[in-house]
Amino acid sequence: MDLKILKNIKEKSPYVMILIGPPLSGKGTFVKEFKENIDNDVVSINRDEIVMEVYGSRNYNEAFDNVNQKEVDQILDQKMRKANSEKKNVIVDMTHMGSKRRRMNLGYFSNDYYKLGVIFPILTDEEYDKRNKKRTQEEKKDISMAIVKRMIASYQSIRPEEGFDKVISI
Repeated sequence: MDLKILKNIKEKSPYVMILIGPPLSGKGTFVKEFKENIDNDVVSINRDEIVMEVYGSRNYNEAFDNVNQKEVDQILDQKMRKANSEKKNVIVDMTHMGSKRRRMNLGYFSNDYYKLGVIFPILTDEEYDKRNKKRTQEEKKDISMAIVKRMIASYQSIRPEEGFDKVISI
């Protein structure tokens, strides 16, 4: 993944980066590489990670089915508010396929934040299948192709009123 276009992002501090893409599109890999190569102090906020933390298991499918989703949302809210109050650089690692969710999550961050949207590409069915098999084996997180396709179909284009300073495509 070529991160050169983001090499100067720390000059924009504080910044919030909203990742936009369906499951299996590479958002998690992007976060890992970004932390290793660009900004190892960036705070990554990921609802799926909160689900597993609250449930107490790395088995995502089991955790998602059994966790209290309201508790997860409360913790997500706390993490967003805390990051803003501490002026942390943040990556919000969620699908963000809809305008409403993007606006909501950007709304946690004050006007002094540089707000960047990062759009991930739509891949072939074969690539999603390959990535899903790997993820299922490594993370016990299986996502059906029907869910991936439904999320792709639900994508809403970025609108100016969402509040991004810049939007880039990977």
